[in-house]
Amino acid sequence: MSNTTSFNIEGVERSFSIENAPEFRSGKDEVLSNETQDIAFHQPWYNEGYVESDFLSAEEFEALIGGLTESVAQLIQQECGIDTTGFTLENYHHFVKKDEDHYKVVKRTRDLFSGDFSFSVKSLIPRLEKILNFKLTDHDPVANEAMHIIVRINRPLSTDYNPPHKDIYEGVDKGFIPQFINFWIPIAGVTEKSSLPLAPKSHFINEKDIVRTFEGAHIEGNTYRVRMIKSWEGKSDLVRSKVDYGQVLIFTSHLIHGLAVNDEMDKSRVALEFRLFKA
Repeated sequence: MSNTTSFNIEGVERSFSIENAPEFRSGKDEVLSNETQDIAFHQPWYNEGYVESDFLSAEEFEALIGGLTESVAQLIQQECGIDTTGFTLENYHHFVKKDEDHYKVVKRTRDLFSGDFSFSVKSLIPRLEKILNFKLTDHDPVANEAMHIIVRINRPLSTDYNPPHKDIYEGVDKGFIPQFINFWIPIAGVTEKSSLPLAPKSHFINEKDIVRTFEGAHIEGNTYRVRMIKSWEGKSDLVRSKVDYGQVLIFTSHLIHGLAVNDEMDKSRVALEFRLFKA
């Protein structure tokens, strides 16, 4: 097996190391996204699998940035003992300069709950309910616990990204399909060079035509819990979301996404990410 694989992001082919990756193989002859297994099924954007929707006013967005900046600065102080005077999210990499310090921070930011923030994340839920036209909850009925909130911090020209994946696969490989929708809110440093890549309509692809791992992933020397997807219908093409500040990117958990390479030279990219279930 080759130790590298290629993906096409916005028309540019890139090669990635998959040395020591788990075995890649195709799935069963089935399409997992349907009316009973995908709560996005009746959404007007279901055909594409995602939508960028207006979400917050300019004032509300500034308040969200302020709250997140304060929360991340506190984590940097607590975990790394770094002075955060003058800290901004886009300049994160100028404060957290060592990989070992960054890993301390992201170990916290990938498993947060509403109470960990200096603002009410739960206050965002009614806005999202209005967009989707049904009630939402952060309570995972299978795990019987609140879902984690993730602050994704992606340093410039780094490997701070997940491989292409579907969020349902960890459940699928355990015998169930989790019923949630993904929300991705751009906070800082999100541009056409750093936004989240997606594979539109990929939720319609038969699993037998998707080549993926079944036991986590390994790409560019990093290990992940998510199942890495190598190709779908013989392709590996992704397009970056055009989501703007004040908007939210909403997508079905059956959609292929990831590989959010940050090509900005001097901007850290920060996004707020979480999953919500139908109440």
